[in-house]
Amino acid sequence: MNVNSLLVLILAYLIGSFPTAWILGKIFAGKKYDIREHGSGNVGTTNAIRNLGWWAGMITLIIDGFKGFAVIFWLSALLADVMAFETARVVLASMVLIGHTFPVFINFRGGKGVATTAGIIFAFRPEIGFICLVVFVTVVLLSRKSAVASITATFFFPISNIIFLTIFDIPISPQMLWFSIAVPFFVLFTHRENISQMIRGKNKKDF
Repeated sequence: MNVNSLLVLILAYLIGSFPTAWILGKIFAGKKYDIREHGSGNVGTTNAIRNLGWWAGMITLIIDGFKGFAVIFWLSALLADVMAFETARVVLASMVLIGHTFPVFINFRGGKGVATTAGIIFAFRPEIGFICLVVFVTVVLLSRKSAVASITATFFFPISNIIFLTIFDIPISPQMLWFSIAVPFFVLFTHRENISQMIRGKNKKDF
């Protein structure tokens, strides 16, 4: 690992750390407004919609998703001299996710990583991204709970990979396969409070 590669990893983390909803809170509701003090306290799309409106929520979704996509799509080649391409994509994906969830700019209190994960999946395999998107939309319409839809959709990342590999014989790199298996458990971790509320029957529907 050389200095340039280390700087690329730091850049991926900093891009992930960009606090979209927090900044939009300042723009839409005033400089003293901190979205982490409202609603679920999360710096993500759902909380932005609840507290700042649909426009802010959609902007948050697009930017947070683009963070994940951009890091994988454009930065992976910069690590070609120190690691395999697929390894580089997984490492960068991990860094941008960590940045989004634990952002240095707002005291490491960030989002749950769903939109950024979506961007990552689309950068890895667009067809699997569309599968996860369809699952998310279907589940959110049926359950009216974004947390349930998010968790379910991320589990279809490894499920789709395994189906592609074993049934359709479509090559999937081991690095991507193992990363896809790890992602749902990361999302379960970031949604641990939602899961606790569901168990206690206190998790409210989003619409």
